Amino acid sequence: MSVNVGSLKQPSNTIFIQVAAVYALLVSAIYAVSRLNPNDTVLFLTTSVLAWAIIGWCQFALFNALHEGLHRRFGRPHREGLSYALAAYPLGFDETYRQVHLDHHKYFGDAQRDPDYPNYGIFPTSKRAFLGRFLLNVCGWYALLQFLGLHQGGDAIPVDSAKAPAKKRPLLKLLGAQLLVLLLFSVTVGWIYYFWLWLVPLATFGKLFTSTRAFCEHASPDNEPTIRTITGSYIGEKIFGVFCFHYHAEHHLYVGVPYNQLKQAHVLLENTLFTANDEQQPRYELYQRGYFQLLSKWFRELPL
Repeated sequence: MSVNVGSLKQPSNTIFIQVAAVYALLVSAIYAVSRLNPNDTVLFLTTSVLAWAIIGWCQFALFNALHEGLHRRFGRPHREGLSYALAAYPLGFDETYRQVHLDHHKYFGDAQRDPDYPNYGIFPTSKRAFLGRFLLNVCGWYALLQFLGLHQGGDAIPVDSAKAPAKKRPLLKLLGAQLLVLLLFSVTVGWIYYFWLWLVPLATFGKLFTSTRAFCEHASPDNEPTIRTITGSYIGEKIFGVFCFHYHAEHHLYVGVPYNQLKQAHVLLENTLFTANDEQQPRYELYQRGYFQLLSKWFRELPL
């Protein structure tokens, strides 16, 4: 069985078509808002919020596509440069993020060493805290804290450190990419929309989608770190599990399996991976009612 799963290692070039479709949706939302009259305040703000949700989801989808690049499976053969150009630099990530993600795999569940632990490690203890978690994400507060944390970490590196030259080059690429995005906005719909329709969605809805996905796939009311596959809801899978992220347990167990073959891996592993085993580390779970149903279940079970 494990040999069969281990052989599923052929990435697909369909990732480029899907990424192109995501960009098409993103550009359409930006264009739609840019055509409105800002003086029509109610319509402009209402449409902008809807566009933020759509654009934020597109940014989240690109982040999930980047995940394939982090594991060197962005196309067949893997195209390293394209993975960063299309799905990393525009979102504010650079080459150093690969190690951050690999540390999540290596140290999963370790409060000190897993960089993703804050997204799932401490389960809310009340309905108010549960809702507050989502509100703080969608208002941009957690994105701001993350941004400040990244800058504090970067500033902690001595200027004369041997690692300093390696850090400068990705930063220059990152700044160059943001300037390019700003330029594209400037020559098309106007520079102000770079802030209104790129940075705002990235810090609010983009962060909300990313954090919620990680929360659903790793958190548990007993605060036991879990790697959870979530199926059973087509809409939930398309919203939170884009690029087959919902087959998350299979991915953690077999990181070499590309997204386009995770469904097949799920079929092969379903009767063995999720078998109850008190000594199993980490804990793998299969939830077959969808992301929204899981969130609703957790919310109902919490006290006020």
